[in-house]
Amino acid sequence: MKVIFIKKVPKVGNINEIKEQPDGYVRNFLLPKGFAIIATPEAIKKLERSQNEVRVVKEVQTDLFKKNLRAVSGVGVALSAKANEQGSLFKAIHQKDIAEALKKQHQITIAEEFIRLAEPIKHTGEYSVSIEAMGMKESIVVTVSKA
Repeated sequence: MKVIFIKKVPKVGNINEIKEQPDGYVRNFLLPKGFAIIATPEAIKKLERSQNEVRVVKEVQTDLFKKNLRAVSGVGVALSAKANEQGSLFKAIHQKDIAEALKKQHQITIAEEFIRLAEPIKHTGEYSVSIEAMGMKESIVVTVSKA
């Protein structure tokens, strides 16, 4: 019997996968546990429509990210934080802080997981920070000054 998996079943099938399975296994395990549904023509069409919608949304998100990444090129971000006389910050600056500053100062939305810092910024000064995702890479200058 052909089924569409709606939950992952280890060593049997992944989500949205259509597979032929033994009738007894389908009736006694997959259907009662809610791991799969029977692959009727209507269910297959619905699955294809949802996969197309997901693909379109992903393409739109990719285009938006590429646009934001091009906008970031050559942009500088200025941050101020409390520091002692030697320039050591009392609170380190992380990816989240840089992402918020980009949004606030330049209206550019970049997710913090794409901002690459070797370690949090702990001193005042200028830092080159890279933004990487989807095989693309840009650099920005982050200037940290004493507040």
